[in-house]
Amino acid sequence: MVPAVFGGEFLLVIGLLGLQLEEDFGMTARRNEFSEHDKIKVLLWCGRHCCLCGKFSGVGIEVAHLDSRKSDIDNAIPLCFDCHAAIGHYSKEHPRGRKYSLEELKVRRNQVYEEHTCRLVPPVRAEMTQLALRGGERQFPDVGFSLIHCADLHPVKVRIRVEFIADGVSAFSNEPHYSGNKLWNLNPRMVLNGHFSLSEDLKSRTGNYELRIHTDILDAYDYQHSLLPTGYIYVPSGNYWYLEP
Repeated sequence: MVPAVFGGEFLLVIGLLGLQLEEDFGMTARRNEFSEHDKIKVLLWCGRHCCLCGKFSGVGIEVAHLDSRKSDIDNAIPLCFDCHAAIGHYSKEHPRGRKYSLEELKVRRNQVYEEHTCRLVPPVRAEMTQLALRGGERQFPDVGFSLIHCADLHPVKVRIRVEFIADGVSAFSNEPHYSGNKLWNLNPRMVLNGHFSLSEDLKSRTGNYELRIHTDILDAYDYQHSLLPTGYIYVPSGNYWYLEP
């Protein structure tokens, strides 16, 4: 039997019931739903494979929340029906086994993303040099930089952050292309050259200086792959850099 008129007490009960369901079962309002754009992205990143068990799920996959209160793309995890149910079945009152932690789920998800997008990442090389493009040498603290796409496939976008280390103190460049604020568009076999300046007070320092290049590659699906940092040591007496792993 459905009431013809919903009174205030009836609506209050329904409202309280909704809050209790959200508290007990992690149910959230639709306002926390992921955008369709972000759903497509994460499904491309995992190739519609479950980000827990790893199986191909086709249409039997859901974009679940790691945290029911957030709807940003880093909070999304594509799961098959079984795994989506499994991560919510742990009972604090009757603990058996071990609950999936947020950190574990994120790491496992990123492993699956990487597995299904790594084929889109070409070899990319970033180098420091004091050789000027038109001949001659750059004078420190002016530093030359080259970014090289080493394959015939897959255009990518690259984020570069240059870290300077001297006397045990570390600082990042504040120039847009070398601070990660601007992306480099890199087509197959393309070589991009640039340069940046370090602080003038470095001229008064003695000894060697170290630069670390932090490189992030965004593939055709816009997934970010972070390379290990590459270190270079500057030798003032010879005005050159050498690679320091």
